Amino acid sequence: MCLLRCLRWPCSCLEAGDATVMKLSARALSFSAGGQAESLPMSNPSTDMPAAAPTFLRAQLLLFAAIVTMAMGQTLVFALLPLIGREVGLAELQIGIIITASSAVYALSTRAWGRRSDRLGRRRVILIGLAGYTVGTLVFTCLFWLGFEGLLRGALLWAALIVARCLQSSVMAGTMPGASAYISDITHSGNRTVAIARLGAANSTGTILGPAVGGLLAGISLLAPLFFAAGMTLLSGLLVLLFLPESPRHAEQRDTPVQPLHFRDRRYRHFLLIATVMLTAFSVIQQTLGFYFQDVLKLDSQQAAHQVGFALMSAAALSLLAQGLLVQRLRWPAWRLIVSGLCALLAGSLLLAVGLSALWLYAGVGLCGLGIGLSYPGCVAAASLSVSADEQGSLAGLTTALPALGSIIGPVLGTGLYELSPHWPYACNIVLLVPVIVYAWQRSRRG
Repeated sequence: MCLLRCLRWPCSCLEAGDATVMKLSARALSFSAGGQAESLPMSNPSTDMPAAAPTFLRAQLLLFAAIVTMAMGQTLVFALLPLIGREVGLAELQIGIIITASSAVYALSTRAWGRRSDRLGRRRVILIGLAGYTVGTLVFTCLFWLGFEGLLRGALLWAALIVARCLQSSVMAGTMPGASAYISDITHSGNRTVAIARLGAANSTGTILGPAVGGLLAGISLLAPLFFAAGMTLLSGLLVLLFLPESPRHAEQRDTPVQPLHFRDRRYRHFLLIATVMLTAFSVIQQTLGFYFQDVLKLDSQQAAHQVGFALMSAAALSLLAQGLLVQRLRWPAWRLIVSGLCALLAGSLLLAVGLSALWLYAGVGLCGLGIGLSYPGCVAAASLSVSADEQGSLAGLTTALPALGSIIGPVLGTGLYELSPHWPYACNIVLLVPVIVYAWQRSRRG
């Protein structure tokens, strides 16, 4: 329980100005005396339920911890993979293909896991995802160690890395849809945007901690941060196993058949399309930033790892500021959040395209983080509010696939353009974002 108390600090920074969170748990959760997860019937959403608040807060903290640790590990992979890949002799495009292949598997798997969470339960799916991430990270890191030692080289190493990363992605894809559906189960239309922004803030917190930890541990070894990430994900999985109850809505609906949702559904497809383009642009930045810092600033691998880590940390800090403060304080409608975030992402890409100094690069990456923090919660919350309660698990599978969809195109597009010119990936982002901003602005005027 001491660990749970330690997690209260990051969550408390997200709760300023939102005392209603202590009331929104009309779907009360509890633990049985034996420590096994159980759920209580849901109550009237308008009823004040102070007794349920401690358990609701516990659920938020545990979900926060799970997302933080996974985001931390993912950010470490994105930041270090270009540098580690070069050390074992992989080309830029080969590194991009590793991420693209695993992202395609992730995108396909999240949709299936979202539907399974309606049948198996949110908690079980979250646990499966955390376990898969832990084991997969250990295998992936050990393969790189074999490459460093010269025991595995060339095409064989590359193929093994692709297979390991794809298998990991197929299982770890359960955590985010399970967590998103869990949040949807215990919130209502009046506070869902804020709650989903908190999940985004958890992701941003992980991307702040990841580069900071990576920058410190990379001095020991480029692989040390990845081993650390596996250990932290294992720890968060144990906390979920011991202390997180099952979602009450799933307890009521486990025998209800759920119709699968599709990306082309008219209710929310425009939100998913905007988010996919936005996340593709950000993925282009993530996958080329290590090369860009190393080549433009003339750094060696370890120096570049430090610089990229802190640049991504600044982006995550601004994303956390947007999700943890601006979204909750301003309470803008979804379209205003989306347009504002896209404009910030465009400005960041402009700075990166012309940036010739570390200051320009840091500013560009920071603006991109701010843009994601504003626009992504708007897209996800608006999509969530467009469907019924019975469809939340299936929709969560779609929305949590969006970052992976962006990572299918982004790495190959970014690394392919980078081989032509270091500035071209960011110029490509400008071309992608301008028409989307125009479309979103026109939709916002129509309401």
